[in-house]
Amino acid sequence: MKLNIGDKIKLDIRKQGINGEGIGYYQKIAVFVPGAILKEVCNVEIVNSFDNYAIGQIIDIERISNRRVTPPCKFYNDCGGCQMQHIDYKEQLKIKQSIIKQALRRYTDLSTEKLEINKTIGMSDPYHYRNKSQMPFRNTNFGLALGFYKPNTNHFVYVDECLVHHEEINRINNHILKLMRKYHQKAFDLRNKEGILVYLVVRYLESTNSASVVFIVKKYNEDLKKIANELLSDIDIVKSVSYSLDNDASNLVLSNPLKLLSGTEKIEEIYGDYRFQISPDAFHQMNNIQMHKMYDIIIDSADINENQIVFDLYSGIGITSVLLAKESKMVYGIDYSEASTKDAKINAKTNKVENTVFINDHVEGALPKLIKRGIKPDIIVLDPPRSGMSETVVEAVLNSMPEQIIYISCNPSTLAKNIGELSTKYSVKHITPIDMFPQTASVESVSLLHKK
Repeated sequence: MKLNIGDKIKLDIRKQGINGEGIGYYQKIAVFVPGAILKEVCNVEIVNSFDNYAIGQIIDIERISNRRVTPPCKFYNDCGGCQMQHIDYKEQLKIKQSIIKQALRRYTDLSTEKLEINKTIGMSDPYHYRNKSQMPFRNTNFGLALGFYKPNTNHFVYVDECLVHHEEINRINNHILKLMRKYHQKAFDLRNKEGILVYLVVRYLESTNSASVVFIVKKYNEDLKKIANELLSDIDIVKSVSYSLDNDASNLVLSNPLKLLSGTEKIEEIYGDYRFQISPDAFHQMNNIQMHKMYDIIIDSADINENQIVFDLYSGIGITSVLLAKESKMVYGIDYSEASTKDAKINAKTNKVENTVFINDHVEGALPKLIKRGIKPDIIVLDPPRSGMSETVVEAVLNSMPEQIIYISCNPSTLAKNIGELSTKYSVKHITPIDMFPQTASVESVSLLHKK
């Protein structure tokens, strides 16, 4: 049997999916329902249908979960960025632990009952945590606007205050919008090729009360320099303003080199006694409060001594490398981002850490070369992209056979697949979910694996 678009059915919601949606079953067909919560009974209309699953839209809810709350964001129904804002926060944390268990059951033969999968580490205030925003500009009936595109659509949603952005980012974004309007700047319009503005990227670091701003544009004009100078004069926490040309060939918002308009090239982050310089185009964790908790778990998990060698794969700006270098013989950090690698080298020097080597290359290429040179790690720490470790990286890790692997993941599915591939030679000691992105379905975690 196949459900048809327009069919109306009643569903018992049996579990929460990896994208935050509720999942029910109609005659063994899985139906994914955005906005539905575990144990609710919903009347649903089918809006998309495939051979073995369907997507439904809530008509009404016959039995409402006591975990359902009213989303505080006025853009919640239109934006789609916070998939779980309608769910009580404590329940969100349980769901994220459950999502990891679901992934392990699906992609491995491991018993989740026997594994130590800890409770999700949450936040006391699960709003205003995000330290970076990337918002598209758009020309609207009421003038130039900033906002988001609803997921999987071209529907632009004007957002003047995002509840998961730090308040300072919202303040900076709104002031930049006023300056852009003052100088009659317009968003790039594909139809008539008018305007230059594409994206606004803002990063704010609370530890040093400093912010960097990048304008992504189709072409440069002299007004951008005036706007940058005025912005630094108006808001003293803005320390750096740059621009970058938009790259149609890339999916990344920031992919072309930056050109400084005003202020400093980098801003600083403080972690304990360490200081880290961060370029606007370098990778950095987007939730500072949870980032500190995550690094504490990494340091506590690493059974490390001064005779050991550490490989830090996907090392970013080198925070993990610098922290672990203090306790180890040598740390080798590998990252494909040139901006991040440059920052990592500067950060090691700034913090007077001499036992680090940073390699600007893809892990797939650099890791096998290190092993071929006879450099064997005792510990591997890795923080791969959402796609997880490729087969080449998994093979290289297994060839190097470190005593410990500390796996930082932002995708439970690829984490589970990689753990399944490593499980022939490694056992999982514990997995700790960390809620880096409250109100969303994103699940971050730190896993510790030991050689069997």
